[in-house]
Amino acid sequence: MACKQANEEKKQLLEVPKLLDFSNLKKGSSGIKVLKEQALMPNEEGVIAMVKVQFPNYKNGVYYRPYTNNLAAGNRMEPVWFNGHKELASYAHKAPREGDNLSLGNLVLLQLPDNSYAAFLPIVSEFIGNTFSVKEDAIYLEVATYDTKTERTEAPLLAWASSHSPYEAMRGAWEKAMANQKVKGNVQWREDKKFPQPYTYLGWCSWEHFRKNINEQIIIDAISDIKESSIPIRWVLIDDGYLDLENGKMMSFGVNKEKFPNGWKNITSLKDEKIKWMGLWRNMQGTQRGVSADHTMANLKQHITEVKYKGGSQYMPKISRESSVAFYEEMTGDTKNNGFDMIKVDFQSVNVHFNKGSENAIRGVHFNNRALEEKCVEKDLALLNCIAMQNFNVFNQTHSSLIRGSVDYKTKVDRNKITTIQNFANAFWLGHIHWVDQDMFHTSFDITARMMAISRAISGGPVYLSDETANINDEFIKPIIYEDGKLLGTLAPGVPLPESLMHDPIFSNEPYRIVAPLENQTAAILVLNFNSGTITANISKEDYPNAAGMLQPYKGLWEQPEEGLVLYNNKTGKAKELNGPEKLSLASMQEQLYQLSPIKNGWSVIGRPDKFMSAQAVKMVSNDEKTLTINMKEQGPLLIWCKEGAPKSEGLNFVNQGGELWLADMSIKPIERQILVKKS
Repeated sequence: MACKQANEEKKQLLEVPKLLDFSNLKKGSSGIKVLKEQALMPNEEGVIAMVKVQFPNYKNGVYYRPYTNNLAAGNRMEPVWFNGHKELASYAHKAPREGDNLSLGNLVLLQLPDNSYAAFLPIVSEFIGNTFSVKEDAIYLEVATYDTKTERTEAPLLAWASSHSPYEAMRGAWEKAMANQKVKGNVQWREDKKFPQPYTYLGWCSWEHFRKNINEQIIIDAISDIKESSIPIRWVLIDDGYLDLENGKMMSFGVNKEKFPNGWKNITSLKDEKIKWMGLWRNMQGTQRGVSADHTMANLKQHITEVKYKGGSQYMPKISRESSVAFYEEMTGDTKNNGFDMIKVDFQSVNVHFNKGSENAIRGVHFNNRALEEKCVEKDLALLNCIAMQNFNVFNQTHSSLIRGSVDYKTKVDRNKITTIQNFANAFWLGHIHWVDQDMFHTSFDITARMMAISRAISGGPVYLSDETANINDEFIKPIIYEDGKLLGTLAPGVPLPESLMHDPIFSNEPYRIVAPLENQTAAILVLNFNSGTITANISKEDYPNAAGMLQPYKGLWEQPEEGLVLYNNKTGKAKELNGPEKLSLASMQEQLYQLSPIKNGWSVIGRPDKFMSAQAVKMVSNDEKTLTINMKEQGPLLIWCKEGAPKSEGLNFVNQGGELWLADMSIKPIERQILVKKS
């Protein structure tokens, strides 16, 4: 990795600095700024210091910010593109984007004059939280606890790394942050986490269709419809609308008895071989207004306390590990004991606000997130983090591997632009430690159904629907899944190609291009047009190495195949050798999906043409100049590119599709059936 090969830097700062100076950043360098152990005294707002950051000269940059600093800030993390600091400081809201907040920033990514990249990541430890804030004269690092207690501690402030690859730069910054003793164990690489089994299959969620208008019969009817459908939906997530509340505050983790008179037993008892798993939505604080002072949870009486902040009050766990463990034991215990296998925990980024007015809000978030994670592991609950992208939470998501990447999906074209951009842009920095959940979507919203389906396919994350069950259209679902509902997935999260990281895809008149790695060292590339008019774009061999940027374990970007690449157009079904840039034209809100497959010994495995991630369905075992051995994971058509003559295989008939592309339409029943193909 480039940033490992050059000088690295770790500075123990003897006192809180007024300036962090990166103006002379060395190419390929990485490091971390750490405050030596000392007494850190917050002001009345809980802020210890505002430290000016002097960045190196750059061509352009991206500032990751929550577009609002209200309670839901962490689920609105999105990039703001800028060519200079003054442009960033004067940023104003422009539809369809939302808000103009520039505080609580999570990340700065710069493209430097030599076209290398530098990533700057504010660090959150148990006691101290760091975020960026933009002022008229500079970007500042806000060092804070958001309460008034003086803390004596060492405090990591900021990690950075530079590299010729933006993915390596981001990885290098994470690597430096994770190695610090105050962070170690709180954050782990994606490869060290488990992708929960239920989410490897197609699912359904109640939220976008029913919202809070659910009851026992509505959910039972929806499950009945799913069971009768031929669509292999394998899990159901019941979202908000069932809570046991009084005046909007939570009385217990149980249910509203009027809406769910039999609790959950009549619903979770419906699990079978088709709907194998069920999940339940939870709020990190219990509900939007927290816990009622009159709550009925006897086990929590000694652990819930009143926190007063700026004239208001709420009830939350005390700032202690013991109280956090008790609270999330109650939440996860009720979930598991009622027959649920999955848990979606929402509004995690609000937790810092609910802890303000105590001693140290950052420490409260630390205890709460860690307790939630540990209890989910203990009870084997598949955790999906939602509204959880704020650094205060992300730096405490130890075991969970799934996180929402955007605001909620809606059946609106502009919202679909925003969610897609946010999801892939956030996968760039979150994808090193998580798979990104792009949220549920409607197959019945024809305008963007195909785009939403392909976006989720190339993301590598969960795929789930929220149509009214009678209206689900599987036209664009079948290309994502196998017959049993299992997702094809990808080998790493789909992320923007380097140039798409650095420009605004809504207002730049440029395409938004996404890349992900598939089997057989294949690159999937999705080209999207979110501009108002028609644009031009291209695919070239220079795009190919970037497909490896998010692979773990990371072994560097892919090298160009000696024999070249085959370009496959998923929509037209055509393939050809890629000798020069492939140009294309896209109308507004249109997409095109391609695949770059390496040629080896005159062979190239395209995969299944009926799937969006074609190569993911076929694994090459071996090949030489005369033979090719592959594994097909399921029955279906097979595309192979063969440079010399027609391929042949026992029992298969290969039909030429033009040029060197050959199709065999087979019926293979056994899973992992091995096929030997020979050249004529």
